[in-house]
Amino acid sequence: MKKITILYGLISFLSTSLSTLACADVVTVLSDKWYPMNGDPNSSRPGYMIEIAQNILNKNGHSLDYRLAPWKRSILEVRRGSVDCVVGAHKPDAEDFVFPKNSWGEATFKFYTTAKSSWNYQSISQLNTVKLGAISAYSYGPELDRYIKGSKHPSVQLTTGEKALEQNIRKLLANRIDTVIAHELVMSAQLKTLNISSDIKSAGALEFTELMYIACSPNKESSKKYIQLFSDGIVELRKNGELKQILQKYGIEDWEVGS
Repeated sequence: MKKITILYGLISFLSTSLSTLACADVVTVLSDKWYPMNGDPNSSRPGYMIEIAQNILNKNGHSLDYRLAPWKRSILEVRRGSVDCVVGAHKPDAEDFVFPKNSWGEATFKFYTTAKSSWNYQSISQLNTVKLGAISAYSYGPELDRYIKGSKHPSVQLTTGEKALEQNIRKLLANRIDTVIAHELVMSAQLKTLNISSDIKSAGALEFTELMYIACSPNKESSKKYIQLFSDGIVELRKNGELKQILQKYGIEDWEVGS
């Protein structure tokens, strides 16, 4: 009788395990490096958005496959449905994508110049007098996006690639451009990595702030399921304190409830 009970239990366990495996998905996330939101996939600190995604997926029986690629290509591949999602997206980046109800951060964009520069940003009209460095396919808010896309502004230089911000910083230091627009947290981390924090300074900020999200493919039926998990998951992580623990590793405050 005991053997039969053990055998029944083993069969039940295997059946449950196989069922779980059958339902488990590998969710592929593709984005350019935008630390501290997302960084090196092989690092113990791959970025707070990556840790959030991994935490939520693992709790729901899925796994994360995170890879780096230039932003423009990341958007293209997710739109095609070749991969599932991008992180660090703003809604204007890809309005056709599937976005969760709840954001994963808030972006403040600042202008940066060399330490010796006297230029300081106050309004969009000032940009007509300088050469601006930005990243192709990024959204910096409605007003600046319109300016960058305008054909009357040849002084705007757009970079691409996995090290686009670093390229812009080096162009700034070489006096090939006068100012760079960048996410405050990302620029701070990049300057520390390059050990040139004293060579570049903040020169004003856009009044507009942008919410950041994980966003998934408009051409995959599974996107709706993942987005629901991500939207509900961030609420649960905030409620149980795990979100705070993740953010503290990166020196970031919760954009909704503070530290």
